Amino acid sequence: MITTSFFELFKIGPGPSSSHTVGPMRAANRFRRNIWKFLQKTQEPTNKGFNIRVELYGALAATGHGHGTHRAIFAGLLGQEPKMVDIEQLNHYFEEPQKKYTIPFKNWNIPFEENDIFFDYSPSKYWHPNTLKFVLLKDHNTLLEEVYFSIGGGFIEKEGIKIEMLNKPLPKYPYSNFAELVAQLEKSNLSIDDFLLENEIALSERSTEGVLKGIQEIMEVMHQSVLGGLSKEGILPGGLNVSRRAKSMYENALKMESQKRYGDAFFARLNAYALATSEENADGQMVVTAPTNGAAGIIPACLEYLKNDCKMPDALLQRGLLVAGMIGYIVKENASISGAELGCQAEVGSAAAMAAALFSFVYGGDIHQISSAAEIAMEHHLGMTCDPIKGLVQVPCIERNANGAIKAYNAYLLASTRTSKPLISFDQVVEAMRQTGNDLSSKYKETARGGLAATYGMPGS
Repeated sequence: MITTSFFELFKIGPGPSSSHTVGPMRAANRFRRNIWKFLQKTQEPTNKGFNIRVELYGALAATGHGHGTHRAIFAGLLGQEPKMVDIEQLNHYFEEPQKKYTIPFKNWNIPFEENDIFFDYSPSKYWHPNTLKFVLLKDHNTLLEEVYFSIGGGFIEKEGIKIEMLNKPLPKYPYSNFAELVAQLEKSNLSIDDFLLENEIALSERSTEGVLKGIQEIMEVMHQSVLGGLSKEGILPGGLNVSRRAKSMYENALKMESQKRYGDAFFARLNAYALATSEENADGQMVVTAPTNGAAGIIPACLEYLKNDCKMPDALLQRGLLVAGMIGYIVKENASISGAELGCQAEVGSAAAMAAALFSFVYGGDIHQISSAAEIAMEHHLGMTCDPIKGLVQVPCIERNANGAIKAYNAYLLASTRTSKPLISFDQVVEAMRQTGNDLSSKYKETARGGLAATYGMPGS
């Protein structure tokens, strides 16, 4: 049964990665709270001799530096949460490698430095490629040890416990996949947006007004990420010397419009909006997991187009975003939204499917057209590898978001006039994505050991 809330799937937090930045920060913050509970029970008369060790495994170790995982962990240990973290401060932690920091508690101060985070590049013994182990020690003796998995989109699990399932409310209309959703929808006699709204009220324990207000807040952060990206120029951090291109792309779109090249202008606008948020994400700025940071540019781009260029009202877009979220829930439940687990098809592919459903809904598509649009978008991302050069969410990630937004719109168009029943259902394409991802070599799953990441720097480049 799907019990994911809209506000769990769409999280506000810093770039560049939900799995490597947002998830580790949340895990570190949770470990801090458990340290505090432990320290309150201890009879130690002094705070001397305490220290914290953090170990990173798998893809989290392989690309952790490029994604700023070490900085996110430290912020979490300090008690900061992704939504409220000081971006400027976060992006400057550990600039001085030997600098000693302090993690303060009420009656204890635990020293910490960058070298307390260990990147283990050996084959991981854990089931998930994004694994963190936190250890509290006293005079080199282990007092508390916890293992967490960052499973995509900022979601975390603690070893032996599904954190996201603890004391969780249940939906009013339970379903596990699209077929079950359609069956429940027919029984309820509700529109798809009202159906999803009632489920969200139950899951988030908010009123109708509270849910819609929360969705509007998410939309506003997305809008600001687009505006931020469109207003900036320069080189993105990380050492690849990747230039921001959203601003010039948008200016080019306006020029095309003045030349009455309306088709080109449409593509250029959608590209510019997607590049804008993706560049903000790569710069470590505040974005929304949609469903991940690596794919965070697609849905904001589509929303910006619908609101800014098509003048669609916020009330309609709020409900359209609920429909997009539904697609994300189903993918997460039946496959994964983690690039480290199933490749970039799980991130950009999922986001494109969500955006295609959004387009279909706001343009009046019924549940079958929505399903078809999402299926087409996902189908044409199957097999996409996750191969970020130097582990940075820049190349090819930024352009993949722009292409994902374009594919989402085209998927909606292909589905909008369909009268025949699709040969492949949305549930079937999600299963195909899961199987394809499982068959992918680990070097094509966010480890930066294959694909474009491996060919970068070879002769001819």
